[in-house]
Amino acid sequence: MTGKTGNTDPRTTFVSFLLDETGSMESIKDDTIGGFNEYVNTLAKSGGDILFSLVSFNSSRTEKRYVAEPIADVAPLTEGDYTPAAGTPLIDAAVKIIKATDEAVARRGDQPNVVIVIQTDGQENVSVEYDRRDLAALVKEKEAAGWEFVFLGAGLDAFEAAGAAGMVLSAGRVMSYGRDRSPAAFKQVAMNIAEFSARGTPDALDFSPEQRAAAGDEYHGRRPRKKGGTKRDRRRRLGGATPAGGPRRWTTSSCSRAS
Repeated sequence: MTGKTGNTDPRTTFVSFLLDETGSMESIKDDTIGGFNEYVNTLAKSGGDILFSLVSFNSSRTEKRYVAEPIADVAPLTEGDYTPAAGTPLIDAAVKIIKATDEAVARRGDQPNVVIVIQTDGQENVSVEYDRRDLAALVKEKEAAGWEFVFLGAGLDAFEAAGAAGMVLSAGRVMSYGRDRSPAAFKQVAMNIAEFSARGTPDALDFSPEQRAAAGDEYHGRRPRKKGGTKRDRRRRLGGATPAGGPRRWTTSSCSRAS
């Protein structure tokens, strides 16, 4: 891992991963399982104090598989327990993993580092509990509290998918990846998080050009960065766009480096 010289941040790192288990993931099921297991293995080998949460989702079920478990206790994903089906309630699932992480953090008496990783291969299409405004407000609140967010899009424009769901995230932490590059993409994320866990520096989560190339990101260079400001200031404003046909609101029940 480039630049890493040792663990200089004593804080625990909460890492929460939202895994798409919708029907369109079936065609890359094996690669996703392999990539996810490599991701967990990389974090476990890093030696960091990492507590891991995993939520998988589709329109049939959103399943909390792990919540704040030591990374060494996370079992490999298997063909039998990863069964893609149904639609993409991305907003509902994202809100749920953020809230589950928040509850776990609240049970502690310290202020751990927190990283939320959201992975999908499709646009939001079936959320019924929350809408994009709910998610946007929640992400903004948690970013203000120091939480970090990473968004991965398999075979689609990740910036567009995140923005359509209400997530206006730091450009450096959003990456599209080729559907045939799941293991490489997951590995890059794990390397960055391991470095972030060791150092506590948010810039460790930014994807380098080499990492994007390894993951097959074909979209990043198409969108020019806003000139000036810090990396955190350079935001994708797609979250404020109005969908074709006018605004749409879903029913709400309430409100390192590449190797």
